[in-house]
Amino acid sequence: MKQIKQKFASSKFSTTAVFLFMGIGSTIWFLIRVIPKPQRAGYPCMKAAAPIMSGFVVYILTLAGSVLFFKNAYSKLKQSRFLGASLSITIALVLVVVFNFKDAQKVFSNPATVNWTRGELPDGANNPMGTGFGVFPGRVAWVRNVNATNENCPNTITNSFVMEKNNDQIAINDLANKSILTIGGQSTVKDSWDAIFKSFNKKKSGSETSYTAGQTIFIKVNNGQAGWAINNDMTERGNNSATGVKNAAMSNTTPATVLAFVRQLVDECGIPQNKIYVAEPMTHVYQSLYNYIHDSYPDVIILDKENKTKYGRTTSSGWTKDVIKYSDQGTEMQDAVSDALMNEMVNADYLINLAALKAHARGGVTLTAKQHFGSHGDHPGYGFGSFHLHDGLISTVDNDRLDKGVRGEYGMYRVLTDFMGHEKLGGNTVLFVVDGLWGGIEATDMPVKWKSAPFNNDFPNSLFVSQDAVALESVCLDFLRAEADVNDAFNDRPFFPAVDDHLHQAADKANWAAGITYDPEGDGTEMPASLGVHEHWNNATDKEYTKNLDATNGKGIELVSVMSETGTGVNNLSNLSAQVTVYPNPCTTNANVAFTMKQDAVVEFSVVNMNGQIIQKYQPSEIGPGSQIQTINTSNWSKGNYVVVMKATSSYGIETSTTRLMVK
Repeated sequence: MKQIKQKFASSKFSTTAVFLFMGIGSTIWFLIRVIPKPQRAGYPCMKAAAPIMSGFVVYILTLAGSVLFFKNAYSKLKQSRFLGASLSITIALVLVVVFNFKDAQKVFSNPATVNWTRGELPDGANNPMGTGFGVFPGRVAWVRNVNATNENCPNTITNSFVMEKNNDQIAINDLANKSILTIGGQSTVKDSWDAIFKSFNKKKSGSETSYTAGQTIFIKVNNGQAGWAINNDMTERGNNSATGVKNAAMSNTTPATVLAFVRQLVDECGIPQNKIYVAEPMTHVYQSLYNYIHDSYPDVIILDKENKTKYGRTTSSGWTKDVIKYSDQGTEMQDAVSDALMNEMVNADYLINLAALKAHARGGVTLTAKQHFGSHGDHPGYGFGSFHLHDGLISTVDNDRLDKGVRGEYGMYRVLTDFMGHEKLGGNTVLFVVDGLWGGIEATDMPVKWKSAPFNNDFPNSLFVSQDAVALESVCLDFLRAEADVNDAFNDRPFFPAVDDHLHQAADKANWAAGITYDPEGDGTEMPASLGVHEHWNNATDKEYTKNLDATNGKGIELVSVMSETGTGVNNLSNLSAQVTVYPNPCTTNANVAFTMKQDAVVEFSVVNMNGQIIQKYQPSEIGPGSQIQTINTSNWSKGNYVVVMKATSSYGIETSTTRLMVK
């Protein structure tokens, strides 16, 4: 609809002719689509058509009404009924005023954007606010590898960024590993995760404890468009004629990124697969993501709000009502007083927020806080949608519209701040990740190559990771603004007015909106005075924050950049092993290691006890593509836990290793 409006706006037709054509077309389209199926009124195309239709109807009624009342006045004058004629003339004149000064044609002719200052943000550069959190307070890891993605990926439905052939899993695993080592500060991924858990639990409960057996981890991914950008089986992406979706390869969480962090939790930390949930509660998990996880870790639980067991999903046990109670209490978001959360999310011991790096046509950017627009359940009047929350963003009327309903002043209520402070959402998140492997210009658009340095017309190939959500979003916002400054495809979204107001308020209670006490649980206890530290870098070239400029006295953000060259790129795809399982587990006299190879490789196995000693090792052997089984004799082992290590080396010299916990 937006593209059609733009074409007409640049045509030689008059505004009135264009408006009439668009009004008639929108009205017919809306009635044909919505009358048979009223819930279609919430579809994006219907949202675009509705204001044009309503403006057209007002236009017609106003014009017709003024004509009828003038005719009525003329008739009464002929009959010398002066009082009635005066009343009709008065009504007709009122309608003329409405017609001329509140012309419904403005619904069409209003510009999509208005001019505003694109300069520096009001807090300037290197002016931190709030208190940093983490093993290294305020630290953000930026890890990048140009080999991670296929720079020639066309991002079409049949060849998109989600596909395995367009992602080098070894390179992405390495990025995930380096990010955890950077954030946890230990020499191994396992020990770094342990430091992260201890740091988080000290903040959450006051006790510096590690991950405890039996605890659950809920990984929230960005698959929000899977409620409508799908084919009829509700799992596959595709050009869906029923909803008008044409760009279903839109950017969201990359499946390879999710797999990289699941691998760490299972293989490095020894967390049981069935204690890990992956979900997009409001909609579904795309089939592409499901396949990525299930092929390697079949016992990881992929949740769905509906009964999709025939597609391998586990149906959620339900929803806990009124978990979120929005702090504006209906003053800004009149249709959003409270929302439900999925039971498994409410009961999880930890969340991992795995968002995507992209701009947004209503909020300016969509990162870890905005992705909780997909966490809530069925809302009265809106179903499994988030339109009732849009009045808590910047542009409330329509996408990219800053001429009406804009909330562009600092110190206004921000729903994103509620999400960041909620004890079951931001308050229960052990790690925040922004997946910037591909990068997007809008929530519902496909990834684009980035022009700014150091990306230089390639995809970003980056992960941004932190324990501090405020610091992480501040850094990602700076990257998005730097890119939008040289890339017109972003449509200036990261420059929306007050784009970082939610971060100001999350960083420091002193910035809270007047009359608002942030208490997203509605229990009478306000959220912490600071959820993290916020600042902007010195400039887009040096990308330095206060702790980069002064490691000793800096009190803001520390951006640690780690560049990697692991992997050879997707042309020599190095994901050698698709799946490794051990059975029976626990075992008695023998255990079988089943694995599938994707290409020729030299494979060797070893078994390590909990003291790190190799107790059994098998000679390397050449293995071809396909399914294989290695039998291990365990009859002489003592009872306890062991780790099976499988190492594969391809003809390119690329190595990959996979570990599995085994119990005797």
